Amino acid sequence: MNLNILNKKLKKRIELNWENWLFIFFCIIEVVILIFAAPMVKVLAIVIGALYFFMAEKLPVDMTAMLIMITLMITGLVTPEEGVSGFANSATITVLCMFILSKGIENTGIIHKAGNVIFRLTGKSPILQMIAIAILVAPVSGFINNTAAVAVFLPMILSMARRTKVSATRLLIPLSFFSMMGGTLTLIGTSTNILANSVLEQEGLPTFSMFTFSHIGAIVLIVGIIYLLSFGRFLLPDRKNTEEEEERWAKDFLIEIKVGADSDWIGKTLQDLKFKDRYQTRVIKIIRGGQSIVQSVGRKKIEENDVMVLYANEKQIIEFDKFKNEQILLNFDSETKMRNREDNKIVKVVQKNPRYFANRTVAEIQFQKKYGASIVGIHRPEQDIATKSLANMKLKPGEILLIKASPAHLQAIEDSGDFLVLEEVKREYNPKKTITALGIMILMILLATFNFMPIMVAALLGVFLMFLTRCLSPSEFYKSVNWEVIFLLAGVIPLGIAMTKNGAADFLAGMIVNNASSFHPLILLGLFYLITTLITEIISNNATVVLLIPIAIQVSEKLGYDPWSFVLVIMFASSTSFLSPVGYQTNTMVYSAGNYKFSDFIRVGGLLNLIFLVLTSFLVYYFFGV
Repeated sequence: MNLNILNKKLKKRIELNWENWLFIFFCIIEVVILIFAAPMVKVLAIVIGALYFFMAEKLPVDMTAMLIMITLMITGLVTPEEGVSGFANSATITVLCMFILSKGIENTGIIHKAGNVIFRLTGKSPILQMIAIAILVAPVSGFINNTAAVAVFLPMILSMARRTKVSATRLLIPLSFFSMMGGTLTLIGTSTNILANSVLEQEGLPTFSMFTFSHIGAIVLIVGIIYLLSFGRFLLPDRKNTEEEEERWAKDFLIEIKVGADSDWIGKTLQDLKFKDRYQTRVIKIIRGGQSIVQSVGRKKIEENDVMVLYANEKQIIEFDKFKNEQILLNFDSETKMRNREDNKIVKVVQKNPRYFANRTVAEIQFQKKYGASIVGIHRPEQDIATKSLANMKLKPGEILLIKASPAHLQAIEDSGDFLVLEEVKREYNPKKTITALGIMILMILLATFNFMPIMVAALLGVFLMFLTRCLSPSEFYKSVNWEVIFLLAGVIPLGIAMTKNGAADFLAGMIVNNASSFHPLILLGLFYLITTLITEIISNNATVVLLIPIAIQVSEKLGYDPWSFVLVIMFASSTSFLSPVGYQTNTMVYSAGNYKFSDFIRVGGLLNLIFLVLTSFLVYYFFGV
């Protein structure tokens, strides 16, 4: 083995060991505190532990939330009834219902049809395309789940970008940002709004109605549109024509090709075949008899049953798939067989389900058995290839895969919620139910707006009517729900109860009041916006709301201010997290799909967050006072 490769592997192991030792040491300290400390200190230790687990991603976020809930109950910081109260909380039930109602609207095809009509009118102008995205996505995101809105529009926008030869990097960040801004238009626009309202209710404070803060959301949206159409437009990356980007995309997917007995490649070297010039790609290594050949690959004679690992773009892979004597390994496994249907096609998908894919290999997830399709390629930097076979590589959430599937299986994959398909899938919509589904949604909004019934009850009624009118089948009810979000909400809600019950929120609020009581209320609102924005980039926006709202309520009560203003600032800040691709789920979706760099979000979103910090704080102060 090459000495440099050995040193790199050894260094990586040492780093991993240090990381693991640090994790073990942290857990021991946490356990000691949870056994011997006072209740308030225990709560603060759990808060710090939650932040660490969310940042370190040792567990999926929903499982971290479950661990928080269990720890609170074991330590006696909340009663068992309080510990599981998150599952029966009005916010959890309402968010669950909104997922189902959103799916009912999506199934009619009205959103897809409106998108096709408007996008056809934009021509090749990036500015008109961006305006169209804002007109479509923002209002829709105010009434259905904004993640679902992005999932619907993203393939359409990618298709439009390819057709009009406009770089997708110019359009996908605006798509995500507009969906987040649209979520601030109504109480049901985001799960954080619904959760914040629930916390107010728990604290015995007046709650928001459907359109309480819509005027602030509308102003924020207008300013955001102006920013992205003017100054922000020049900060968006445009990489479609650079040689560097074309070269990178040309070798985007790792694939494995097995050499058959009748292959013309046998007995020849890659240099003899002029492989690089002929196929415009490079072989990384050859796997022969379970051993990897990395050194001098180009001079090795190819043998029968050799597996060649190489980079290729989507178009090249489609060509390789036509070869008869050299077979692309499905799921990177020579034993995998797939019925060759004429309508099978190769498409790109993005993993969306961290709970299922995190740290599992292609072999472990049994992709073909679960989805009826096969993985043919994976987007992964060369330096991350540590295993002999690609089947043994651990997958990462947000990673782009190239899959081979029939249209029926492709639609099933998209409906599973585990993947975002990066091209438009021809699917069967139910346009006959459009008026029915829209009518149910409007009825639910009117009932909640005019206080005929609580929003949770109205949402439950809407779900029942969707079922009664057959806008959704029973199986679609369960598939449409993002269970990760539901378990996250149910797990972190008891933490808010523990913070209030055991004095942790009061203690942290006291520290803020002692150091910032002399601040003007407007500056204090801006401070809470800033803290919320930064914490949301580290942990889930829902967890941020649960952590900060009890503290904000205590601060406002100590200073004699109106809690609504502080809660509103936290809601807006947690729903407009632009700084990174990990701060909000829609950012993560477009990050992978658009092949962005991490710094793109900081460059475009950093200034926008500063503008919103000042704007939102001022608007809340102006309209609601303190």
